[in-house]
Amino acid sequence: MVGARRARGTAATAYARFIIRRVLLSVLVILGVLVIVFFLARVIPADPAGLWAGPHAPPEAVERARGELHLNDPLWTQFYYYIEGLSRGDLGISIRTHDPVWQDIVRTLPPTLELITASLILSILVGIPLGVAAGIRQGSWVDHGMRFFAISGVSVPSFWLAVILQLLFVTSLGLLPTNGYVSETVLLTYPLKRVTGSIFVDALTQGNVRVLADWFWHLILPAITLASYPVGLVARMVRTMMIEVLGENYIRTAKAYGLPARFVHYRYALKNAVAPAIVALGLSFAYSLTGAFLIEYIFAWPGIGQFAWYSSITFDYPAILGVALVVAIFYVVVNLAVDLLQAFLDRRIVLEKREA
Repeated sequence: MVGARRARGTAATAYARFIIRRVLLSVLVILGVLVIVFFLARVIPADPAGLWAGPHAPPEAVERARGELHLNDPLWTQFYYYIEGLSRGDLGISIRTHDPVWQDIVRTLPPTLELITASLILSILVGIPLGVAAGIRQGSWVDHGMRFFAISGVSVPSFWLAVILQLLFVTSLGLLPTNGYVSETVLLTYPLKRVTGSIFVDALTQGNVRVLADWFWHLILPAITLASYPVGLVARMVRTMMIEVLGENYIRTAKAYGLPARFVHYRYALKNAVAPAIVALGLSFAYSLTGAFLIEYIFAWPGIGQFAWYSSITFDYPAILGVALVVAIFYVVVNLAVDLLQAFLDRRIVLEKREA
């Protein structure tokens, strides 16, 4: 009894140390990203003061803008001012929109989260069944077809797939809208009060079915495009794990007892085969925040990716830094959550880290 309590205490201590180590490492990663992006943004040959003052501003206004933006100070001094503002929750003022950067990010982040969540749901609903079917029927035409589909999804560039889908479903068949978030005609006919910045949440809470349906039709093509990579990744991982799990002794024993094949496959085999795929989905969810940039631009989806694109081409340094910081925090937090969940489910990871 005493030995068991001591072992549990040792395991709990090791897990707590693992958490602290991962949290500290995550903070260092965020700080590193912030420093790198800040100094890289400052060495780009552009004049943010001229952009701030306007295209036809007199030299006096441009020089005054340089003082307001601390552009005459050394880089380390500018970085100090930025960190000081960041400690107060101030991400700066956008040079392009002249609005606080945090307001622009809060306004554009919900559409991106909608798109990423839809692609994640597609990855689960399509990738896992495909992987299971291929793993059960190893070497069959189903297996070969799934592998071709998965490799295509992982290999095909997203911008090329987006154009092909637009040509097929919009230009040729005329089934779906070309781009945008929701039709202006629908918003004029069925007014929607914008509260959260998310059309889905606002339309759902207000019972505006017509706007919700129009939003869904606009979501289909960008969600399919963004889901092409994680669907292929999840399908291949589930297939590989299913083949490995189906060869275990306990699966043979379950089949020998006469249990239905579907019950064995989905109750026993899939339970142990899907864990690595869940981890991959978590990382894909974080990766999609940056992968959505180009897709949002092609489909005119008003998310943080489109905001980052316009900020980059206009050399909007505060907006670029704000987006980079949000993306880094988002990615690191999701990665940290996946690591902690994986370590909680499999304590061998904690012991291996401890021994290393």
